[in-house]
Formats: sequence, structure tokens, C-alpha cells
Amino acid sequence: MFILGFHFPADMGNKIPDEKVVEKLKDVDTSSVNEIKLLMGTKEKDKQWLSYTNKNTFLFKALVHYFKEENPNNEQKYMIYMNRYQMSEISKRLDAGDDETMALCKNLDSMEQFRIEVA
Repeated sequence: MFILGFHFPADMGNKIPDEKVVEKLKDVDTSSVNEIKLLMGTKEKDKQWLSYTNKNTFLFKALVHYFKEENPNNEQKYMIYMNRYQMSEISKRLDAGDDETMALCKNLDSMEQFRIEVA
């Protein structure tokens, strides 16, 4: 089973505890990142920039990890739907009390295309 690109043993089944995913993200360094910028949409008239700055959430750490993974030049990166969906579902459970995060999760659940960059 793969969640956020992390491999989990088959004997764990399809229901990986959130704590195990959080554990895999514990070494992600977010200190150099103050903002995550997401470009939502594909058509020029429909594109919208979203800004996310809540560093104290699972979602922030997961997005930073996704951006930095296999991206040595820190270039804008396309977000794969499965990863967005997994981040959103876990974040809805772990970050439920944060309105900014829940609003972003709602966007990530859409079928829109997203690109990510950090500042």
C-alpha cells in the first residue's frame, strides 16, 4: 500500500492508521517554507491562485513533502489527484478544527488540476 508516496507493508492492509503516515512525515523540514501557493484550474479565465500558510497542520507538512519530493530545482509541480485526495482525507481527520485547512481540503477534493510551489 502506498500513501503519499510512502510504502506500507501489505500485511497492514488497506487501512493504514493516520499515526503511521504522520510518523513518515516527522523529518520533513518546513522551516524554509512560509507559504504554499496552489494554482487551481487549467483555463486562463478560470485559474485561481490559493495561498496556504498554516504551518501547524498535517496538510502543510504533507504539501511541503510532496513539493520537495524529486524536485531538486524547486520548480512548480503538478499535483497528482490520488496524492491530493489522500492528503485531504487524512487532514480532514487530523486538522478538523482549522477552517483554512478545511476550505483547502474542499478545493483539493475537486477534479480541478493543481500546480504547487512554495515561498
